[in-house]
Amino acid sequence: MFKNHINANSDLSNLKLEKLLEQKRLNSILYDDPFLKAGFISKLVQDAEIDILYLDLDLLYSGYTVSDALPLKTNVFLFQPTVENLGIVLTEILVKASLSQTIIIVDSLNGLYNILNQKKEVGKIVTSIIMLLASTSQTTDSYVVMASMVRYKKEEGWVLSPTGKRLIETKNSKKILLEYDKEGIVLNLLADSNKVVLSADLIPL
Repeated sequence: MFKNHINANSDLSNLKLEKLLEQKRLNSILYDDPFLKAGFISKLVQDAEIDILYLDLDLLYSGYTVSDALPLKTNVFLFQPTVENLGIVLTEILVKASLSQTIIIVDSLNGLYNILNQKKEVGKIVTSIIMLLASTSQTTDSYVVMASMVRYKKEEGWVLSPTGKRLIETKNSKKILLEYDKEGIVLNLLADSNKVVLSADLIPL
């Protein structure tokens, strides 16, 4: 079904996923199945040569590394925050991101809401954290990647699944929707309706 809309130049065999990201913008990765997200991020991490600051809030990626399904690369700094140490973890990430170019991965927005769900005005706290990461990244031309499990509601647009909380959107956000394809994962670039296929044989998982 998707193939009829895929560009002739959309073969990713020689293209690193980092090239699809944009600096000084919030790269929002949308998905309805966690394994689509895991496949995309595992390929992104594999491709990246610069440091990755990985905020693992749902522990799926950590599970793959612990089980040796994925190797933990030397340029990946993997953080597993709790509500108690989140402030310390964020400080370390902000310091690193302010010193050199990095890829900051927030995996996932749903997980960030979950660990802060007892806080008052949790929505404002979550938004402030994401905006602080995005602002810091601009000083070093870094990338911010935010993964969100979502569904589309006609009246509201993209909302987090299953909570229904609003997706964080800014004028400088770039949304990539992950969809299944028999050949692999379709990357639907929502702003311009272009689609590219990430072939299954290129996905490390």
